[in-house]
Amino acid sequence: MIVGNFNYHQILFALETFINDAEKLGYLEKIASELNRIITCFESPQALPLKMYASNNINLVSGCNELKELIKQQFDLVTTNPYDKRYPGEGQLRGIVRLELTNYKKLLTAVEDEINNIGLETKKIYIKQNNKEVCNYVVPEKLTPNYISGILKTENVKIIWNNSLGELIDLVKVISVLEQNNETEERDIITYICDNFVNSKQERFSSIQVEKVHKMLQNTFWLNSKSASPKFYQ
Repeated sequence: MIVGNFNYHQILFALETFINDAEKLGYLEKIASELNRIITCFESPQALPLKMYASNNINLVSGCNELKELIKQQFDLVTTNPYDKRYPGEGQLRGIVRLELTNYKKLLTAVEDEINNIGLETKKIYIKQNNKEVCNYVVPEKLTPNYISGILKTENVKIIWNNSLGELIDLVKVISVLEQNNETEERDIITYICDNFVNSKQERFSSIQVEKVHKMLQNTFWLNSKSASPKFYQ
C-alpha cells in the first residue's frame, strides 16, 4: 500500500531494524501522528476551489502540502500536450481527494493495528515476567515427604531449604517413590529441586551444584548400599 509519501511495506521493513518494542512504538506513533494530520487536512473545508491549489502562488491555510501536491499532480497527469486545455473539474478533484482520504485512513488503520499488536506482545511479556516474580516462599514446619509434597502442590510456592543438599536429594528421591515416579531420570531430580526449592537467601539452587552433590551421593552411599534407609523413611 502506497499513499502519498508513505509506503506500508517500507514501514514494516523499517520496524525490523529497531532493537526493541519501545523504538518500534515511537516510530509507528510518529507516522500515525502524521497520518492524522493529513486526514484532518483532507477532511477540512477549503476556502478556495481545489483547482486553485495547483498554482505555486497559492497555499493552503492549513499548510497541508500533501493535499496541494495531490492537486498539482492531477493537472500534470492530464496531458503532456501544452496546447491541450483539458483540466480536471472541481467535482473530479473532490472525488480524487475523497479516494486519497480513504487510502490514508486505511493506512492509518494498518499502522494502528501494528501499534496494538506490539502493545499486546509487550503486555504478554510483562504479565509473564510479573507472574515469575509473584512467588510465595515457605519455610516448612516439617521435613517429611508427604508434608513437603503437599506444599509443592500449591501454585507459585517455593520451599526455602536450610539443610544440606544431600538431605534434599534424599528427600526428593523418597517423594518420587511415594508418588510412584520411581522411574524418574536423574536429571529430572535435579530439575525438580531447582524449580521448587531455594536456599536461605531465596536464591535458586545451581543445577551444576545439585548435580555434583547428586553424583557424589551415588558414589558414596547409594552404589555402596550404605544408605538403604534414608533418614526420611525413619
